Amino acid sequence: MKRPAGESFSGVLDTATLLRRGEVARDTHILDFEITGGHLPAAPPLPGQFYLLDCGGGREHLLRRPMSVHGVPRWGEGDAMLRFMVQEVGWGTRRLCSLEPGARVSLLGPLGRGFSYGGGGKRLIVAGGMGVAPLFFLGTEMDRSNVDYDFVAGFGSEADYYPWLGDLGVTQEVYTQDGSVGKKGIASDGARDAMERNNYSAVYTCGPEAMMEVVASLAEKKGVPCEVSLVSRMSCGIGACRGCVRPGRDGENLCVCTEGPVFDSRMVVWGR
Repeated sequence: MKRPAGESFSGVLDTATLLRRGEVARDTHILDFEITGGHLPAAPPLPGQFYLLDCGGGREHLLRRPMSVHGVPRWGEGDAMLRFMVQEVGWGTRRLCSLEPGARVSLLGPLGRGFSYGGGGKRLIVAGGMGVAPLFFLGTEMDRSNVDYDFVAGFGSEADYYPWLGDLGVTQEVYTQDGSVGKKGIASDGARDAMERNNYSAVYTCGPEAMMEVVASLAEKKGVPCEVSLVSRMSCGIGACRGCVRPGRDGENLCVCTEGPVFDSRMVVWGR
């Protein structure tokens, strides 16, 4: 099957300085890092690509944490600003979300394969929970490239809602499980309604795997290409340890960190 067209980079090890950090939803922070004097790749990260961030802690917390790029406010030769959305779910992410401006963090990236969004036609973006991190970035790039798209987002409740969605150039259809913001329901409900109303040339989704499975199935039934961003525990981020490999269709193994994290949904075996 055809793989997504987004490029995959081997990444550069560098040190970044935290410029600002702010909580934007329950236990969820936006972190802006600046890289100066490093050896940046010629091209900035693509939506869907990620970095491995060192959370500190020495040998007890040796592994870096994979974080999708949420935005690239600035990118130049030896001078860049990267934006990440981080949710507190464990020791490493809690430490990242407690850093103060001026803290220095080692990072490796950009890594992996991003979304492909060239060509014509109207697109559909479906984000569930923290899946909004790479998909908001995708939306901003589509705005910049004048790509026509719809955006559906789902959250648990008002406390989890991401208010920066209003900065996108399209109206968003928002769902919450308790109905406290937008419609009551989940993101896949919105995806189903949107695909019944409109003809799309491509669908992009990230979030809980059960949600992505539903969205991928809806797209496949419509005959619409769908790209999914998978989440996996990672060690090296460059395909050497094979710790993030998961089974794909036709007996193929999918290495999430290098062949993904963005895949054609038809390559994925769901319900593992």
